[in-house]
Amino acid sequence: MSSSTDVPPPDAFATAFQDFDLEEVFKRAEAHVEHEDSKNFVVEFGLERAQIAFNLGFDEVRELLDQDPDDQKDYPIRWINIWDPSIQREVMDAIGDRYGFSPRLLRLMTTSKSPQDEARRHRERKRVAIRHQRTPKDLEKGAGGNGSFQMKPLAPVEVNDNLALYLQVKDTVNYFSTDQTRKAFVIGANWVHRRPKPERKLPHRTSIMPPKHWQWLALCNDHTVLSIHERPSFETVPEKEDKQDWHIQEFKFMRAHTLAVLLQLSARGFELYKNNPLAQSSIRQSLRKLPSTQPEISRHQSGVSFFNNSETGSLADEGTSNLFYYLFEDYVAAGPLKAAEQELEEMTHKILSSTRRKKVSKSFEIIPTLHYLSKDLREFKHLFENYKNLISKIIAVGKPDSQLTSHFDYKVSLSNSALSRFDRLGDRLQYLMLNTIEGYLEEIGALSTTYFNLTQQKDSQATARLTRSATLLAKLSVFFLPISFMTSYFSVQIEDLYLYWHGTTYWYAFAVIASVSFVSLFFFSRILVFFIDILEDWSARLGDWSGARYRNARSFLGFKVTDGDEDDS
Repeated sequence: MSSSTDVPPPDAFATAFQDFDLEEVFKRAEAHVEHEDSKNFVVEFGLERAQIAFNLGFDEVRELLDQDPDDQKDYPIRWINIWDPSIQREVMDAIGDRYGFSPRLLRLMTTSKSPQDEARRHRERKRVAIRHQRTPKDLEKGAGGNGSFQMKPLAPVEVNDNLALYLQVKDTVNYFSTDQTRKAFVIGANWVHRRPKPERKLPHRTSIMPPKHWQWLALCNDHTVLSIHERPSFETVPEKEDKQDWHIQEFKFMRAHTLAVLLQLSARGFELYKNNPLAQSSIRQSLRKLPSTQPEISRHQSGVSFFNNSETGSLADEGTSNLFYYLFEDYVAAGPLKAAEQELEEMTHKILSSTRRKKVSKSFEIIPTLHYLSKDLREFKHLFENYKNLISKIIAVGKPDSQLTSHFDYKVSLSNSALSRFDRLGDRLQYLMLNTIEGYLEEIGALSTTYFNLTQQKDSQATARLTRSATLLAKLSVFFLPISFMTSYFSVQIEDLYLYWHGTTYWYAFAVIASVSFVSLFFFSRILVFFIDILEDWSARLGDWSGARYRNARSFLGFKVTDGDEDDS
């Protein structure tokens, strides 16, 4: 995939460190993140300086990790970012050896779905799309596809049942992973990114749940932060959309947060995000608030924790902790909640307006919409609960007096400011996100109940109208029944009768009978019903009396009285 800008091939990127505050290097870093074939970058920075290197190989990464800390006093903080670790296994092995990653953790980091798994995933997407009344003809092509956008082929991976189950579970939003070594604390979770906006209005409802990608974050004991992005998996491209443009946009959105954090590590980048407070990450800027007399701590001296020496902490601890926090903090997932609110308002208007007599409620639109909206919100709830659990794990490990890290030689800890930020983020997730989602789910339940009650009320009203219509027809029938009898009487072909009949006699009889029928229907209908009830009661009593007499007679004659005889009576 190529960016929309003119980007040189990755081999043209310099592998040596360059001054990140220079305009040329700053633009090159932006192009590097947006390029599909980018492999990795490493940023080292301090209060006054920052440097960056691109696409380091195994030997360069090994040499970087073995550097003497005394040679890096101007750059005490390091950020290593890896794209698609499944094709950089040697680099991952070097990082794993340095920070004590277990073979199992390294295998999980470097394992991606095979083409067969991707094909099954595409079939599942197609099935879900059809269920949503979609027609996804242009599914993204995997290895060997014929589309204009083709993913790089993966190395063959022998996926056993346990690994296949892990990959399936990891594809859910409510899964996360944590691991702790002697030199690092590692978390893995699904992060979400924006969905590209279609050029045309889609004829069906789209899910408010954004697409997701898996990312590992590691906080190391030598003031190093690792961010490892697994091989991306793209969503189904809507029908009639340009597939290549769609994937380019989604690829940019997938890396937008990493790019925002990276650019703001340069002196030229912070101004770009001054009007977007949720994307601001003032990592280098916040270091200026530390006392100027605070000594620097090199990356391999974290065994002397700053919590024991100063109330504010060292520059390296503060910068590393804030970098780890801002890589974790991403508000993209909160955006679709506004779409959920708007959809709920529309559904509320549709449901409440369905009480109008002339308004025809479309159950085939309302019921599925409420169902899938509830499903998306529950998935959102799982996602934010997942983040909240991760925050609690991070705070527990990052505290300086944490018992979870007391048995390690080199302690992994966070600064007080970062711990406070994580704590506030957890509160925001609970009180703003989770509580809001819970309120939406309760509102959906209330709307479903209201719609059911309104539908039942409309059915009752329709039944009442039908009953009134049937009653009117019955009364009209009763009204014309005597007239029909009279007309039949006057039509009898008996000579002794019709010789003496004439038109006046007919109309006199018609007027009398019609008047009596009218009065009987509208003034004596209740009396008639009363007499009918009395007659039915008398009939029931007569039936009971006759049944008793019948049983007594059979008993007197010596016949055996059974329950069947009683029922027959």
